[in-house]
Amino acid sequence: MQRIARLAPFVLAATLGLTACAQTPSTQAPTPQPPPNNNPIQMNREGPATRSPVRNVSPIPGQEITTIRYWKIKKGAYPQFLKASQEGIWPYFEKIGARIVGMWVVIPPPGGAEASPDYDEVYLTTRYASVDHWAATRDAAAMGGDGPDYAALQAALAVRQSLTIETKVTFLQGVVGPLPPVYMPGTGETFVPAP
Repeated sequence: MQRIARLAPFVLAATLGLTACAQTPSTQAPTPQPPPNNNPIQMNREGPATRSPVRNVSPIPGQEITTIRYWKIKKGAYPQFLKASQEGIWPYFEKIGARIVGMWVVIPPPGGAEASPDYDEVYLTTRYASVDHWAATRDAAAMGGDGPDYAALQAALAVRQSLTIETKVTFLQGVVGPLPPVYMPGTGETFVPAP
């Protein structure tokens, strides 16, 4: 039985036509390359034709960064934009090591006017292990493969792109505070001195 269990991965690989190197995997990540369109901010949307199953190296330490991505999107499109992100993009990015902090739509302050009647503004904050990690996610299939979840990622990216008027990304490096925010309003009770 042990012999069959040891042979199973090789039989599966042979059945699928996969080959693997006999070398020990390197603990060094490949140097991130800019996507073929030479725009390092955009994802490589042409990667799947050159991808196959992926085996990853051990996590590589680095100085964590946080990105804040800003979008102007079509007015009223935030629910669709958020849904595409939550269902198609975030699961894949979490799989390849990014950590989504959250996505927000800009709302007017109490008593204030909306920013624009023509578009909505959206912010996304994501944590990455390093700048190299962020750069490597521009060719996501190289880390996560090009299976059904990659197809879902591509479909969701297409939805977001169809709703986008403008976008930009800002890189931040620093520390996160130790405590989350807490809202503790008063109870409204009235207190009197004890006799």
